[in-house]
Amino acid sequence: SGTAGPGEQGGAGCPRPAPAGPDAAPCPCRSLYPPIASDGTRQKYKQEFDTDLKRYKRLCAEMDSVNDRLNQLSKQLDGIAEDSPQYQDVAEEYNRLKDSKRSPDYQSKKSESKALRNKLFHIKRMVSDYDK
Repeated sequence: SGTAGPGEQGGAGCPRPAPAGPDAAPCPCRSLYPPIASDGTRQKYKQEFDTDLKRYKRLCAEMDSVNDRLNQLSKQLDGIAEDSPQYQDVAEEYNRLKDSKRSPDYQSKKSESKALRNKLFHIKRMVSDYDK
């Protein structure tokens, strides 16, 4: 099996990779994961990649479910009269979810997913370079 990349999961919760350039923040992965020089190191990187990819996908799924629900609720609100009791119930859930995205827990998941994404891309590049 190949190394499926984090770019394959790109819902609203998990950002796409930022373009690398002179203004890109340096990835600490470069020093922690230098170019691969042996099959043993490649295997170690691959195992870590697989473990981190599972965590990354789990975080993305959690954040995507919040965003998917917000989108559902938003569409529901568009079809309900604003003065109805149902509108109030849906609006309360929408606002509660919207607020949850600003919570420390959600923000922590968001930054962990970004860090994992950068790490995964770096490891994938190191394995790919070694395999050339």
